[in-house]
Amino acid sequence: MRTARLVPSRPRRQPDFSLAIVNIVLLLVFFFLITGSLVQQGETSVNLAETSDLPLERLPRPLLLIDPQGAMALDGVPVTADQIAATFGGARPEALYLLADGGLSADRLMALTTRADLIGISMRLITLHIRPEPAP
Repeated sequence: MRTARLVPSRPRRQPDFSLAIVNIVLLLVFFFLITGSLVQQGETSVNLAETSDLPLERLPRPLLLIDPQGAMALDGVPVTADQIAATFGGARPEALYLLADGGLSADRLMALTTRADLIGISMRLITLHIRPEPAP
């Protein structure tokens, strides 16, 4: 009797999906290049917030006010950046609320929020909603 010889099976090749992924990524890149050029420059402008009358007593504490020149006041008392942590002493607050003028440069604000002596205090930026004045 004859026995059947088993033919060694060839390993199956796994399908390669890398070409399909590259094609999809290229199509997405082309799509975003084309749609990105359709936006007009005037459509992406930003209007900065303005505050004309602000009741400071209703805002959370401790509140650090920063004017456009960089002068600061902590809860109404003028301070420098070096004095902020010292005014808290051992009772460091969980959060420090910042109210900065719209004209303040981002460099000054970032320099304040990344100070080593204020590590561990959460910095929260206060923003205000401007209500339109009713027409007479």
